[in-house]
Amino acid sequence: MSTEGRKMSPEELKEFEKNIKETLCCPYCGEKLLKWAVPDNPFSQTWDNEYMYICFNDTCPYYVRGWEHMAKEVQKPVSYRLMYNPERDYCLPIPVPTPFALREGIMEE
Repeated sequence: MSTEGRKMSPEELKEFEKNIKETLCCPYCGEKLLKWAVPDNPFSQTWDNEYMYICFNDTCPYYVRGWEHMAKEVQKPVSYRLMYNPERDYCLPIPVPTPFALREGIMEE
């Protein structure tokens, strides 16, 4: 199911995104999303669920392109990872300043 190494059409991407709830796989690289505990932190964005799913694949095209995109758009050395909100059934980017950021919140399935 991996799509790594090739660019998907917008139609293919929409199909992958539509199936995330069942597959829990990243639509950009095909890797399994990892369950991540939402931190209880008053200084960060608040979500109403206890966990999300995040693609922690360091070779995911979405994450890799994020470094260049953010450097160009906001002149910051950050990227973003794909995050899936299972409560609301949608994907969104979550910013990361390093490849190791957020990993401490990975939960066992």
